[in-house]
Amino acid sequence: MLSIFRQYTFDDSFEQVFISSKFLKEYQIALTFATDYDQNNLPTNGIFRVNWDTTKVTPESITHFKKQHPEVNIKVYISIGNRGTTFPFSPQNNKSWILNATKSLTNIIKNNKDYNLQVDGIDVLYENIEASPVDFVECIGQLIKNLKENGVIKEASISPSFALNNDFYFLLYRAYSNQIDWVDYQFQNEVVPVFAPNKLVELYDELVLEFYPRKKLFAGYSAENEDWATLSPIVFFLGGMNILKKRKGPGISIHYHNYYQQNSNNE
Repeated sequence: MLSIFRQYTFDDSFEQVFISSKFLKEYQIALTFATDYDQNNLPTNGIFRVNWDTTKVTPESITHFKKQHPEVNIKVYISIGNRGTTFPFSPQNNKSWILNATKSLTNIIKNNKDYNLQVDGIDVLYENIEASPVDFVECIGQLIKNLKENGVIKEASISPSFALNNDFYFLLYRAYSNQIDWVDYQFQNEVVPVFAPNKLVELYDELVLEFYPRKKLFAGYSAENEDWATLSPIVFFLGGMNILKKRKGPGISIHYHNYYQQNSNNE
């Protein structure tokens, strides 16, 4: 079964990944991150700026990568939010946040002629939310709807994890399921460590049963050393293969060994 693979990255490390049309029908580059915080780490109420390495992720590097793999559909996503506790979702005013976010992301995706990456979609990955579920659903849902209706993006995904799934991300999905194309669940954030492949598959099946349709649900994973205590590479590889082949999940995603390097470079 041909699958979708997503790589979260802030640089051009996607060029080092082996890609084969024998296994993949689509490869998604998810750029980390666009954040609504300024250079002094102060909130901007929806005015997003780019935090990935723009010297390495360029229109030329994306175009070159696509030309190298004409047999696989290559897509580019902008991931908004952040991992960890920094840069939480914290709108000062819902209406102005939605307007600012729509305008700023449109500028990043469509209006910046010096940085036209031909972006296909956005991914929502806030691991810290300092707002009510109602505010989160209204702001993020309306942002996705605006960007789609304005022709800025074609696709949208959300990336929930255990602590925020029930009260935030699932409510968002339930309200805007027709606007959300993929759900990339982050298994490295489980409260109880996942020590066996069959446990990973069991958790995936529970998500399908209780929350999200299988046809949209990715199995997400972090290859950062700091996350191995929760989910090791071998457990994810074996469990992930089962999810793709036997459970017929649409795809998997991986955060490669560069997130913590990115954060240290920004400090």
